[in-house]
Amino acid sequence: MDKTFKRSLLGMAVAVAAMSGSANAAIDLNGEAVQMYGQAAGFMHITNPEVGDGAAQAVIESRIGFKGRVAFEEFGPDFVWQIESGDANNTDYGAFGMRDTFLGLDFDGVGSFKFGRQLVAAYNYVDWPHSNPGLGNVFDWHNAIDASFEDRANNNFRFDSATWNGFNFQATLSGMGSSTDALVASIATSYSQDMFSVHAGYYNQSKYDATVAKTEDSVVVENGVAVVKPGTAATTEEAGDVSYTIVGGSVYLGDVTLTAAYKMMENGLTNDDQDAYSATAQYVIDGTWVLKAGYAATSESKLGNDDDSQAITGRLGYLLPSTYLYMDVRSYDMNGSDEASDGTNILIGAEYYF
Repeated sequence: MDKTFKRSLLGMAVAVAAMSGSANAAIDLNGEAVQMYGQAAGFMHITNPEVGDGAAQAVIESRIGFKGRVAFEEFGPDFVWQIESGDANNTDYGAFGMRDTFLGLDFDGVGSFKFGRQLVAAYNYVDWPHSNPGLGNVFDWHNAIDASFEDRANNNFRFDSATWNGFNFQATLSGMGSSTDALVASIATSYSQDMFSVHAGYYNQSKYDATVAKTEDSVVVENGVAVVKPGTAATTEEAGDVSYTIVGGSVYLGDVTLTAAYKMMENGLTNDDQDAYSATAQYVIDGTWVLKAGYAATSESKLGNDDDSQAITGRLGYLLPSTYLYMDVRSYDMNGSDEASDGTNILIGAEYYF
């Protein structure tokens, strides 16, 4: 296999595939209108926590998807669709539709509008490139301010622009499956040239009143005596009022790639905020061996004390045709001096894309 193809595979398997799972050319079932794609992937996961017992796990991330693009002679935009399963790991998450599953229209030179289950706009850049390898435990879903953010969301309406001279943007509206008051709005943009890419995104959910369902009377045992515990009437409680901003970028220096990002998170309900940081460095040797290191951290929260976290990770990877072999060492120091979630994990895995 020549170097050109190896470098192409590296860009797909190491970069795009980690985000979308559809890096290589799909298998045509009915031309471009119906295509199949997926990955056979998994890793051995050896944990060494500071508190509690270690474990050895076989984690399967294999999944499959179908997608298509249909062009019409007398209708301007193309019809686009996708159905993708979650990981086939013997849980409900392995069902079809757990990952990006949508319908939409793609307008040449303008962009695409899709509705279904998709990533919210700003999360594109939180996830890739700034949460790999193994930095998501800190930079992605972790915070100490009791804020909940959508990533891949149902009932998501998404616009992705075409790319004009290196510039593009994405916008999503989601969160309204039960009430439009719970609207989540997100926008993101990037600008890329040969040697660099910069990007930024914003996520916001305003405060709204969430419905709390009524509860029925129940019987509990207290001091050996059965006692009727009265139910509660339906009510509402304040929810939402969370946001984050992310800014980051990548620099491409031949076989070396550097990335860095800064994320500012806020919870308006509790008047709390926290920042997160991520940085990675990758070096590719002869288009085959991949050395990568990552660092992520969160600051102490505004109202907290000793609640900062950090992740330090390293990866050795090796590229084969359509395949990526890797070994990771991932060290986590979570929530300040609290050792309950601290530990060092070893991963040995393989990914084959089709």
